[in-house]
Amino acid sequence: MRNANEGMLISFEGVKRAFGKKQVLRGVTGSVSRGRVVGLIGRNGEGKTTLLKIALDLLAADEGRVSVCGRAPDGSGEIRQLAGYVPERPAFHGFMTFAEELKLRSGLFKNWDAAAAAECASRLGVDLNMRVADANKGALAKLAWVCATSHRAELLLLDEPTSGLDALVREQVLGELIGRLQDEGKSVLIANHHAEEMGAILDEVWVLAGGAIAGVYDAEHLRRGTRMVKGRRGKGSLPSGVKAVHVMEDGALAVCAALDEESARLVVESGALENAEVTPMDFSGAMKLLLRMHGE
Repeated sequence: MRNANEGMLISFEGVKRAFGKKQVLRGVTGSVSRGRVVGLIGRNGEGKTTLLKIALDLLAADEGRVSVCGRAPDGSGEIRQLAGYVPERPAFHGFMTFAEELKLRSGLFKNWDAAAAAECASRLGVDLNMRVADANKGALAKLAWVCATSHRAELLLLDEPTSGLDALVREQVLGELIGRLQDEGKSVLIANHHAEEMGAILDEVWVLAGGAIAGVYDAEHLRRGTRMVKGRRGKGSLPSGVKAVHVMEDGALAVCAALDEESARLVVESGALENAEVTPMDFSGAMKLLLRMHGE
């Protein structure tokens, strides 16, 4: 019998996690196949960081199953040999230089590739002679990227990986580095508040809401299909089940966002807006629409 998760570099099945009386994850289910870049979005406090830490075996799930590169997290630390991780707040040894930090990491990871580390550091403009204690947030973020991508991991788990990076480096990281990883057949699960930055690199979008994956969307469809509908507030109402929401009403003017062309058409035909004009929506707007649809 074929395993449903065969070919998946990471999978979650009914994952739950609480902190005291606060239930953060209520049954997360989803999987990422080889070579796919998946964006994980959700409002603050929905558990994005918690989910990534469970995948990396830094936290234990209360219930459910997790598989990373064919292994279940078991507290041994073996998962961290298989997955690269860029945390939102990287932690290094303040008394070390960047070069010393990389040397330390080389002894911790069985598949550490010193040449790859040097190449990535050079590409990002990392000063290896800098002391960690003297580094700013952007420099530490670059060092975290070097560490995450230098032990031949098949899977990258990224938590706000561009935090602290300037615009040019963010473009380089998201476009060039992640593109190369994808070309090498590696998978990436990335949580990033800067949704507009991710538009060109994602294959799929997961919306984490209410402690579960509330929706899974094809990124290409989002790039091409989302629409903004503007017009005068009409006497009709949005049809039941339509993938659209009101996003603004200002006097007689109203604006709706629709997830696809069919939903935009239904909004126009409903009479909710009169003299309606339909225009494409950018990827950042599509992300905001998804959050609104699953947050109401």
